[in-house]
Order: sequence, then structure tokens, then C-alpha cells
Amino acid sequence: MSEWTTYRLIPKPGAGFHFGLRGLEQEESAPHCPSDTLFAALVATLADLAGGEGVDTFVAPFERGQPPFLLTSVFPRAGDLPLLPFPQVKVDLQPGPGQRKLLKRMRYVSPAICRRLLGGQAMDGYLDRKDQKAAFLQGGRVWLTADEIDALPTDWQDSEPGELREKRVWASKPIDRVTVDRVSSASAIYRIGRTAYAPGCGLWLGLQWLDGVDLRLEDQLKTLLAHLGDRGLGGERSVGYGQFTVQEADLALDLPPAPADGPLLTLSRYLPRDSELPDALRGVASYRLDAVAGWLGAPGQKAQRRKQVRLLTEGSLFEPIGSGPWGRLADVRPQGWEAHAIWRYGYACPVGLTSAIRTGGHNA
Repeated sequence: MSEWTTYRLIPKPGAGFHFGLRGLEQEESAPHCPSDTLFAALVATLADLAGGEGVDTFVAPFERGQPPFLLTSVFPRAGDLPLLPFPQVKVDLQPGPGQRKLLKRMRYVSPAICRRLLGGQAMDGYLDRKDQKAAFLQGGRVWLTADEIDALPTDWQDSEPGELREKRVWASKPIDRVTVDRVSSASAIYRIGRTAYAPGCGLWLGLQWLDGVDLRLEDQLKTLLAHLGDRGLGGERSVGYGQFTVQEADLALDLPPAPADGPLLTLSRYLPRDSELPDALRGVASYRLDAVAGWLGAPGQKAQRRKQVRLLTEGSLFEPIGSGPWGRLADVRPQGWEAHAIWRYGYACPVGLTSAIRTGGHNA
């Protein structure tokens, strides 16, 4: 059985983050950082600390299809409550007014809500405010149980339901910036999205160790995360975005492990191997896709666009092919690139579903 290590990422005072969404839409910033971006940042940090040989040693097992651990994406955290992507499963509800609108707004769920959804349990009492079994944050975008309110920031815990609903774990807004033309010295204003987290809130990430915790590798990862916190995670690092401190934390996930068969939910972006397609996307699979491209550069090389890959998003369901791990690294070097390999991380970080969902339908 796999073993988990979880980390609390605490934004440094005044720090904001820029987690890009799509293409050139820089005015927007997402509330979480995808697993492939995190892996790339860890490898870049290692390259500065240990050089190319250190990177080759670290990446080799992932390249061979034998990763020692699997990464989640970096998700928001409300106090000590880790938030998870809304699963792409059918929600067991008796039809009622306003349900579709409520569910359409949902972006993240608590571990307890996630366990109920993955177990195919009835959720009627958890959407009805009269039953007071559940609570909401972020204007209804975050769904948790009433029992988990004690994990929220202390000054939120005595809030009335309506007041709690309007508490913001994160806030994303564009920030005005100025650029100056080198020839004419004319200035132009542009906007860059910035995500900031409320006091007591922040981010978290998890490692799923496949063969028990490797203490040497765990120490290396702690060092990389500490340096990454100083360098910054995400975009706009040159102006101080993305800085954090990291703490190992026993965050209560308690999610069902991946079974020997049956569909799985991924807490990371997932890039199926050729041998896993198309079967991984059949059966009860339910997923969304992100097209991931971007730019790369290296000393002595001109900036070029990476090859595009299409990844299943976090919260997607897929059918496991073989015994796992599922997914792969993708080399996204453009044609003519003469420097080192450019890896895009695409291993699924899976959790299990119950038999009730395996045999039932679901909605995308």
C-alpha cells in the first residue's frame, strides 16, 4: 500500500502567485499550481544546485516508468483543511431546484466530501442549508462538512453559515504593470494576474510513495522545496511572486487507496502512455483535458515553444490499464532544440473509488 507525505506551503508575507491558465491570457491566475509545473520547478531548482548529473539521476526512474513517488498538484488550503479538486463523478442527489447551478460553481471539496462522493453516498443533506451538515466557502466554490469547520482559520470557525460562505481562501485579480519601449522610451500598461491567499490559508501538496518512504530522497525533496520557496513557484518570479516557506504537515486526507481494479481518480494531471490508450478513457472514465504548451529557454539557445501535450485534469476519472503506475514523462523539446531534454510530468496520482460508483453512471 502506498504511503503519503503532505506539506503545508505558507506564502511569505505580501507574496502573491501567478499560476497561468491558457496561452497569453496573463490577466488571469489560477488558485492552484498543476503537478507538471511543480515537477519542472523542482528539476530546474535541482539543476542549479547539482547540475546536469544530479538532474539525470533524479529523473532517471521517472523516465524508465518506475517513479519512486507520485506528486499531487499544489492545491489551496483553508487553515489546516486541504482542498481537493471536485471529482468528475455523478453526485447522488434527489432532484431539486438550484442544484445544477450550485454544483456548476463547485471547484474544490474537502477530504470528507470527497470521500462521500467517491463512495457514491447520498449528498442531499449536504447541499440543504437547513440540515447544517455542510458548509461552503469562496461564494460556494468550496464544499466541506460542518465537522471540518474546526480545521479552518481560528477567526472563521464561529462564523454564521452565510458569513462563512463569503470567506475567501484566495483572491485573484489583475495587477497593473508598466513596460518601457527600448527605442522610443514610450510606456505601456499591461496587466498580470495575481493570486493571494487569506491569512491562515495557503497551499498544500502531497507525495504518494509507491514502495515506502525513501528517506534520502525525502531529504532531497525537502531541500528542493525550501530553495524553491526562495526562488518562487509559478510565473512572475522576477518581481517576487511565488515565494513561500514549507512545513511537513500531517494533513488529514484519509482517501481510499487505488484498488487492484476499477476506475481511479487522479489528484495530478495525467498523460496516458500509448499502451494505456484508448482503454484508459473508456468505461466509466470521465475527464477534462488541458492543452499544455508554453515557452522554454536555455543559455545559448533562443526561446522556443515547447511541444504541446494534452493532459487529463485533476479530478478526472480513468480506467487503469495494467498494474501502474499510470502515465509518463513526455519530452517536449521542439524540433532543432540542441540542449538538454525538456520533460513534462504526466504521472497520475490515483485514489480509489468504491464498487457503488464502478457499476454506476456519472456525469462529466
